[in-house]
Amino acid sequence: MENETVEPIQNYRQPMVTAIGIILGFVLGFIGKWATEPVDKTVLSDYIVAVGLIISVILLLIALYRILNNNYPSQKVSEYYKKTLMLFIVGISVAFFGIIISIFQTILSN
Repeated sequence: MENETVEPIQNYRQPMVTAIGIILGFVLGFIGKWATEPVDKTVLSDYIVAVGLIISVILLLIALYRILNNNYPSQKVSEYYKKTLMLFIVGISVAFFGIIISIFQTILSN
């Protein structure tokens, strides 16, 4: 019987993939609804929200790629995972702030 070697990142992979998938789905759903709403005039905050949401999607996709990638440096697994986690957290934060700005914009315009 051979000893199975467990990848050091394996314990984190499934929860991260699930979390990224759920949040990415939510952000893409929000973008789809937000982008199709009728607008009388475009203001600066619209551009801020759009750029923030696009950056968020890009960061979440990069984090998803990194967590699913099997070609990570075996000597620096901890650093690799920390950077992936940081991309994930920043991606969520940017999406959160973009959505908050959109909410306040909607409240203040009514």
